[in-house]
Amino acid sequence: MSDQERQSFDTQARDRVAQATERMNQLRSAVERSDPKGREAWERTLDGLRGLQNRATARIEAAHLADDDAWPSSRGRADQALGELIDALDEIDHRLQRLAA
Repeated sequence: MSDQERQSFDTQARDRVAQATERMNQLRSAVERSDPKGREAWERTLDGLRGLQNRATARIEAAHLADDDAWPSSRGRADQALGELIDALDEIDHRLQRLAA
């Protein structure tokens, strides 16, 4: 695999984490404006998202540092962690939208 392919993956993955971070900040703002009664549960949920974000970031960094033989599996783990983060963000966003409606 080429250095260009690795660099492309690294850039795209870091961009996806940055986008996820922005979405998390927007969700946190929405939670802060919500009813104080259920806020604690939402904040725990957002803390869980932060954990998924940290895991995705760590997996991206591991893929970045991996040698050529280990890179495909490291990339797969990073892709999986990113997918889990995005899926969780989508689910929480959907739940908050339903709550607001």
